[in-house]
Amino acid sequence: CIATDVEMPNMDGIEITKKIKSSPKHHDIPVIILTSLGSEAHIQKGMEAGASAYLVKSKFERKDLLEAVQRVL
Repeated sequence: CIATDVEMPNMDGIEITKKIKSSPKHHDIPVIILTSLGSEAHIQKGMEAGASAYLVKSKFERKDLLEAVQRVL
């Protein structure tokens, strides 16, 4: 399982998710996006990129991340 943010230098989390999901070797790896960007457009973009879960930092607690990891594994 990979956890990534959207806003990062060099390559954002959406691009990373797309690369992972387009790779025959890595496409089965679950990706959880954990970010401060919580608009419906951002969430949709992350899910369309292939994220297994999209968590907004301001709205989540540690248990939410643990539940997301358990759900995708």
